[in-house]
Amino acid sequence: MWSQGHRDLVLPRIPGHEIAGYDDRSGLLYTVWPGQSCGKCRYCTDGRENLCEEMRIIGFHSDGGFSRWISVPTSCLVPVSEKIDPRILTFAEPAACILNALSRFPPRKNEKIIIYGGGVLGITAALICREMKLAVTVVEQSQEKISRLHHLCHHQGIELCKNTTEADYDLAINCCDSPIAFSLCITKLRKGGRFAYFSGVKKNEVIETTLLNLIHYKELELYGAYGPRKEHMVQALPFCARQQKNLSILIEKTLQPQDVELVLPHILSGNALKYIIDFTGTEKPIQPVLSSKTNVPADLKKNSALLSPLLSKLIREIKPLDQTIRDRAQKKVDLKTKPLGALGRIEELAVQLSTIKKDLNPKVECRRMFVFAGDHGVVEEGVSAFPSRVTVQMVENFLNGGAAINGFCHQYDIELSIIDMGVNGNFDNHPQLINKKVAYGTRNFAVQKAMTSEEAIQSIENGARAFLEKNKTGRCDLIGVGEMGIGNSSSATAIISGASGLAPSQVAGRGTGVDDKGLEHKTEVIARALALHQPERKNGLDLLSKVGGYELGGICGAVLAAASEDCCVVLDGIISTAAGLLACLICPDVKNYLIAGHKSVETGQRAALDIMGLEPVIDLDLRLGEGTGAAITMNLVDLACRMMREMASFDDAGVDGKTL
Repeated sequence: MWSQGHRDLVLPRIPGHEIAGYDDRSGLLYTVWPGQSCGKCRYCTDGRENLCEEMRIIGFHSDGGFSRWISVPTSCLVPVSEKIDPRILTFAEPAACILNALSRFPPRKNEKIIIYGGGVLGITAALICREMKLAVTVVEQSQEKISRLHHLCHHQGIELCKNTTEADYDLAINCCDSPIAFSLCITKLRKGGRFAYFSGVKKNEVIETTLLNLIHYKELELYGAYGPRKEHMVQALPFCARQQKNLSILIEKTLQPQDVELVLPHILSGNALKYIIDFTGTEKPIQPVLSSKTNVPADLKKNSALLSPLLSKLIREIKPLDQTIRDRAQKKVDLKTKPLGALGRIEELAVQLSTIKKDLNPKVECRRMFVFAGDHGVVEEGVSAFPSRVTVQMVENFLNGGAAINGFCHQYDIELSIIDMGVNGNFDNHPQLINKKVAYGTRNFAVQKAMTSEEAIQSIENGARAFLEKNKTGRCDLIGVGEMGIGNSSSATAIISGASGLAPSQVAGRGTGVDDKGLEHKTEVIARALALHQPERKNGLDLLSKVGGYELGGICGAVLAAASEDCCVVLDGIISTAAGLLACLICPDVKNYLIAGHKSVETGQRAALDIMGLEPVIDLDLRLGEGTGAAITMNLVDLACRMMREMASFDDAGVDGKTL
């Protein structure tokens, strides 16, 4: 109305038709049926006064509720006996509109209904339908709304999504003005389904006749639904009283009158929920029943407090990602010239990088690969198909440019660094070598702790410094983390088993390629070690010191340091995934900066990813390590950012098919 006018609006006019107020004589609370019917025409005498031939609407034909007082006919007053916050009463009129729509085809228990539009009207409709015991799906295109309403809908058993492949719905309601929503309501209905045409569509839009013919072929029942009758206002009051806590979540803010014009652009953006204007001067915040904030367990906070000043500083600097930016990025992706979700994981990567970089046009101008190396005392137990001296030999191979990771980094223009965290040997100086050695390999964790707590902290610090020192030479947008260390799959398995509570037999893999008997022995060694040390399940530092490796500590530190400087991290296989898990146990906010590069053949990786809530990007049956899978995924991340910058939107390209 503010931007485009309305057919029933003649200026000057004070608008406002969703009203709660007190009678200044009796002090009684009322809501208002905004219709003023003649009471004499055939529609009024048939009990359909909302279609009155002489209808006048408060806020359209006469001054409405955006004023300190209002004069209305007594017949329009709906007395409120329920104990209810007056602000929640402003939902009575939209709820009554939904009740009017549903009255045209009374729903039956367990029927399926699809609602297009997840704003105030759509969610109000969904709550009403859930009270009627319907299975409810709400389709909403605004990522902002989905993010904000996810917890409410989940709690109420409402499916909230951007799209659904489900079909054969019994009922449909359009609660947005999109012609696409109108068309989809028709296509989603089963034969004989019922469609409440509730929200009018935008002016001068085209509806395909092929779709309209489905009304004929499917024998659909289509009912128009306009404003409510007064009886629906009466019916809406107990609903509003029952749903006060849920409806409060739909309130953006309670405003003073002078603040109204400031929020109208937000409303026009399509991302706003409900603003309420309070003329009493006594407004106070309404507390939502649900919150999307994450509660960090106390033991995780305690763990971080035990760390060194450097690591404590890094943890303080790792901030939760801004959901508002994420939602804006998702909206930008959704409006590009493609069906929703058609670019799959590329879209997810684009949104994640935009959120991390706080930029809707993200670039990957610098990418680095860090390969951390270390030896493991547990090799003494015969858990590997290769001897420990291979670690030194493979590091030499990296420095000579002969390993797989060298070729991968050359292919994708990734700067490669090799970090000696604890190799049992020494190396000549080399431009790609970073010496952060803690010791010449860990101890055999089958008989004693792999390292002291001090050494564990030092390994994390050294890994963090490897990233920070490189970053001083030029800020990096994206890093990959790989590893080299004979025996490190045993450490990774022990960490994942300890953190997940799964038995080593459910987690252990073949690592360097041990045979069946070797796998059985490896599993037994890890089980014995966990029984010996009893590491704390949620304590990353304890897990690292008891059964970890120096290169895992280094990766953990690099991950923490990268996240503290808003740099995205691509994990590789099971070893770097286990190290990423350690970082998440130390600081849960780290997980938002992580990408699982590839699905490892090692089964234990899945358990670690489940704890962190990550899904691998690619699956090429890789099990080499070194960062090879991460390197491939880093190239896909760069591609996703280019898509975000260069791909046109429907509006930019002048292409039909814009989303709802």
